[in-house]
Amino acid sequence: MLRGELGRADRLRVVLQAAAIQTRALPSQLAGVAKSGPAAPPLFDPPDSALAREALEHAREVLSPAILAHSLRCWQWAMRFRAVDGLEPDPEALFVACVLHDTALGAPADAHVGCFALLGAEEARRFVAARGAPASAETVATAIVRHMDPRTPTGHGPEAALLHDAAHLDVAGYRVRDLPPEVLRTVIAALPRDGLGAEFGALARHESRVRPRSTMAVLWRGGMRIPLRLNPLDRLGDH
Repeated sequence: MLRGELGRADRLRVVLQAAAIQTRALPSQLAGVAKSGPAAPPLFDPPDSALAREALEHAREVLSPAILAHSLRCWQWAMRFRAVDGLEPDPEALFVACVLHDTALGAPADAHVGCFALLGAEEARRFVAARGAPASAETVATAIVRHMDPRTPTGHGPEAALLHDAAHLDVAGYRVRDLPPEVLRTVIAALPRDGLGAEFGALARHESRVRPRSTMAVLWRGGMRIPLRLNPLDRLGDH
């Protein structure tokens, strides 16, 4: 097996966990987003550091517009969940993890790594370590490698938990009721979701073909397309 691939027992575990999570999330996905309340606070600015600026520049070079916007929304969602969940992440490491977490999504097959999240985590670790931040490199890599877990990776640091829940909100609408509707609308108005569903679905199909034992592949074959299509963030105009 390649590094990052799941054995048969782990593939079954992922399918069962994902099915349970989807069942619990279905009512809020179908209900959609409530009407807005008071005006939302402004968006969070990126950390003012050379590492954050270089990570964002790199993301702009390698990501499509839809995936870049997704990554930047993840930063906004993660910072909102920070307050909801009472977590205290390193903002710089969290931002870098958010903007780099999908840089290997859709990459060609790798001879040694069978999971795009692990492939992206290793790339991000090298990127951050090369800029003189070895401790942050491990934090960023851990967050990226865990972001595809079906369940929130609570034992792997606040950055991993926040990136995970932010990415799952943006892709599948999970925890949509945990953030105020005015926050959801403000973030999406600033960072539109144009084309995300179709592009993410195509990338997930690619991952299923080239990395068939990865978590992404297992989730896609297990029905990921359903929450992707039901994401209430795509129906904000209906409320």
